[in-house]
Amino acid sequence: MTINRLITTTLIAATIALSFSACSDEKKEQQLRPVRTMVLKASNAISSHTFNGIARSDVAARLSFNVSGRLKSVKVKPGQFVKKGSLVAEIDDAYFKLKVAEVRASLKQTASELEHSKARYKRVQKLYVNRSSSLSDLDSARTAYDSAKANRRAMYTRLEQAQLELSYTKLKAPLNGSVSEIHVRKGENVTAATSIATISSTKNIEVPISVPGSMIDAIKVGQRTKVTFDDIKNKSFNARITEVSHTSSMRTTTFPITVRIIKPTKKIHPGMAASVTFAIGKENKTKSFVIPVHALMEDEESFYIYVIENLNEDIGIIRRQNVSRGSLTGSGIILTEGAKEDMKVLTAGMSRVHVNQKVRVR
Repeated sequence: MTINRLITTTLIAATIALSFSACSDEKKEQQLRPVRTMVLKASNAISSHTFNGIARSDVAARLSFNVSGRLKSVKVKPGQFVKKGSLVAEIDDAYFKLKVAEVRASLKQTASELEHSKARYKRVQKLYVNRSSSLSDLDSARTAYDSAKANRRAMYTRLEQAQLELSYTKLKAPLNGSVSEIHVRKGENVTAATSIATISSTKNIEVPISVPGSMIDAIKVGQRTKVTFDDIKNKSFNARITEVSHTSSMRTTTFPITVRIIKPTKKIHPGMAASVTFAIGKENKTKSFVIPVHALMEDEESFYIYVIENLNEDIGIIRRQNVSRGSLTGSGIILTEGAKEDMKVLTAGMSRVHVNQKVRVR
């Protein structure tokens, strides 16, 4: 009886011990440090970068009248496409028409005076031949005739000038293009120096942008790019880099670059907001991998990453992997050596783990 009680007691104690051990293991497993990972996939090391700019024309004409007056009308609107010779604006031409009429009247008067002086000169010539007039009378008649001819020529010149000024009251487009700006309003008094409108050629559209110094050496004249515009949905345009400055702006540490649209359309207008996207890097046969910058660590030995090995049911072991780093891209930093396809790299929680630690992968 005593022996049976002892055996029973022993079995109960063993059961309790096993249950406690199982609970302890389960609790320990539940307390494993959670981490986040990414699976490495090979990249060709080409990174895409986008910069913003404002479209402009390589040719822009700032229009103004050659005469002063009250602005009678403006025939165009900002953004409107105009052809060379199209009417842009008009000045009130009443004064200039009156001036032309006055000169025409004066021209008629000089014509009458010319006929009269010509007839007198011929009459005096005949009298002089017949010795009925003196030489001084002949010289006087000739002088009056020459003066009348000179007045006639001068009046023709004045008429041409008046007609030219009348034509100046109409301002016409000097080129095919888009109206970028209207600087005045109908009814204003303008002078010959007043800017009326700006017309930009749409034949060549450029987008100036600024890039950081870390990228300037990788950008070359002639490099192809893509340009999109906020106002032109679902459409991208091929472009080419035409200018690369290796001198930074005085106020910033960025470098100016000019991109030209290869085949612009009439939908593109100077002043439109644009986004320029181009690739930096070269394709090569050597595999490289891109990881978030914060996933790369460094100590006195080398750069390194934490990877997960022996993964089973989301539980694995931390291992250190030494790597070599490449350039920084828009999506992360490039690993050139030490990394392999399908490696599981820690991307969060690195500061709270150590090598050979068992962790749970989220």
